[in-house]
Amino acid sequence: MSSPSLTNREYAYFRVTGPGRHEVITEKLSLAPAETWSEGDTRPRGGTYQFMHWTLSSGHDDKELLERHIESLLAILGTRSQALRELSVDFELTIQCVGYYPTSGHGAHLGRDVVRTAAQFGLSFDFDFYYVGDSDHDG
Repeated sequence: MSSPSLTNREYAYFRVTGPGRHEVITEKLSLAPAETWSEGDTRPRGGTYQFMHWTLSSGHDDKELLERHIESLLAILGTRSQALRELSVDFELTIQCVGYYPTSGHGAHLGRDVVRTAAQFGLSFDFDFYYVGDSDHDG
């Protein structure tokens, strides 16, 4: 029996990285993070983290369009624009975008309103796209 056709999977999350403790970000944004670690914390596979990491999920399933994830994140973050601008001085603020697509390729487009809003908040974008053949995925 053959596997079903590969379905696009894509998601985005907001990430803050930099020096220090993750609690600083939680306090400044008044948001509950999805995942955190602090500079100097022990890594699960040994050693210590060299930087702080704090993430916020979009709240959507990975079957939703990437644009919906980004729009939701910007809506949440928009209520904290001043805090974001202050954090952007000392930390890297990124909307991390991830996608798994058929080998036929995929493109991405960010509309000017998304780019303008992200720039006002001091955000960057990072795109990790993976191309997977139909025989390479778990149905």
